[in-house]
Amino acid sequence: MARVLLHYGYMLGAASQAVLFVVIYFSVADWNEVFRLAARFSGRFSLTLYLLSFYFFATEFKRNSNYPITKKLMGVFAVVHIIHFIFLATSIYLNAIPIVFTRLAGGILAYLMIVIYPFYIDKIQHHWVSLIYFYYVGFVMIMTYISRVQGAFVGAAPEAFHFVALALLLLCLLVFGLKLRNKR
Repeated sequence: MARVLLHYGYMLGAASQAVLFVVIYFSVADWNEVFRLAARFSGRFSLTLYLLSFYFFATEFKRNSNYPITKKLMGVFAVVHIIHFIFLATSIYLNAIPIVFTRLAGGILAYLMIVIYPFYIDKIQHHWVSLIYFYYVGFVMIMTYISRVQGAFVGAAPEAFHFVALALLLLCLLVFGLKLRNKR
């Protein structure tokens, strides 16, 4: 599995999003709904990649390795999240969803971190920089799911997945943090 990820990770990440889009395109007649669902499910896949990346970071940190799996997963996460952003921005435009710019600042910073971090992971000398990255991105995801649970997203009623994702994020941030702390 690790070998496949290391060799084909970017291609698999992009291909997964293309397959997702094609399946939704042929399943739903309304173009606006295609992008809304593509954004929803690509975001869920991004969440999975983020959690896997954090898990492997914590695991490789304990082994004092040079993070080969984490680096690749972070790159794949960045590629998939850029595609997610394209789906999301298109959905917002097509569905005329109002944008509250004051609520976007934290998300914009998280997107920039997601895209930039894979290029600098080799240059990071202090592990606390990586922890700031993982916990900040996790915090933004938590805030996103809290907003969804509260029904604050236009066109996205709260559903069971939002509660599960929120609980999973909180649990993983705690467990991985303890795993990293026990390393010291």
